[in-house]
Amino acid sequence: MTSRTVLVTGAGGKTGRAVIAALGRWGVTVRAFVRDADRVADLVGTEHLDVEVVVGDQRRVDDLTGALDGVDAVYAIAPNVSTDEVEMGGAIVAACRNAGVNRLVFHSVIHPQLTAMPHHRDKRRAEEMVITSGLDWTVLQPNAYLQNLAGYTDALRAGRYEVPYATDSTLAMVDLDDVAEVAARLLVEGRGAHRGVHATFELSGPAAVSPDDVAATAAEILGRDVTATRQDPGTWAAGPGADLPDETRARLLAMFRHYDRHGSPGDPTVLTALLDRQPRDLDNVLPDLLGT
Repeated sequence: MTSRTVLVTGAGGKTGRAVIAALGRWGVTVRAFVRDADRVADLVGTEHLDVEVVVGDQRRVDDLTGALDGVDAVYAIAPNVSTDEVEMGGAIVAACRNAGVNRLVFHSVIHPQLTAMPHHRDKRRAEEMVITSGLDWTVLQPNAYLQNLAGYTDALRAGRYEVPYATDSTLAMVDLDDVAEVAARLLVEGRGAHRGVHATFELSGPAAVSPDDVAATAAEILGRDVTATRQDPGTWAAGPGADLPDETRARLLAMFRHYDRHGSPGDPTVLTALLDRQPRDLDNVLPDLLGT
C-alpha cells in the first residue's frame, strides 16, 4: 500500500522533523501533529514538503482522532523522556481504532527492557499496547542519535567535550536521517512480502562510539586538540540540568548512570538491511555538524 497521507505526532521535535523531511522526499502529504504550530511553521511550503499542521495534545484521544481523518498511516513519536509516554501510547492506539486507521509505526528506544531507565520502561509498556492493538504495527528501536552531538559543537570547536558519564563508555550511535529514511520506507513502500508489519527493528549505527572517539574525530576534523572529560552528574544536574522539570532531570540522570556503567551497545545488521546500504557513521555526520 502506498500511503497518501501520513500523520506524524511529536512533529515539532528533531525526530519528527527528520521523518517529515524523509516522507517529503517520497512525495507524501504529511499531517504534522504538534502542541505548538510554531514548532513546524518553517516546514510548511518548503521545497519537496507538503505539510498540514494540526495542533493538539497527544494525551487526548479526541484530538488525535480528529487529526486522523483521511489519514492512511501514523508515525507516533512522544517527546523525549516524556513522563506521559504510556498515556500517549494508549491514546494513539485508541484514536487509530476510532478513525479506522490500521497502519501504525511506533517510535520506541533501543533496549526498552532496561527498566533502570524510566523512559525505557515506559517505552516497553507503550510497545505492549501497540503490539496488542490489533493494528498493522511496526516498532522502531533507535539507539542514541549522532545528531545529539549538535549541542556540543561550540564546545568541540573550543577543544573540549564534557559529558556526565565515562569517556570510554561506548554507544552504537545512529544517524537520525538514517532512522527517518527507514521510517519513511516502512510507511510508504514497506519491506518484503509483509511490508515490515508486526515487526520490531533495532536501529544501531555501524560503530561503538565513545566520548573519547568523538573528541579524537573532532580533533582530526578541526585540526586542534580536543579533550573528552567526565562531568560529575551532580554538577550537570546543578548546571545544564537545573532548568529541567524534576522528573525529566531524574530520567536523564538515570540514563547517564546506565551509560556510565554499560554504554549503549547495538548491532547495525538490521539498519543496514533496511537501508540497502551502509549506515552513516561518526566520520560522515560530525563534519556536517561542525560545519566543515
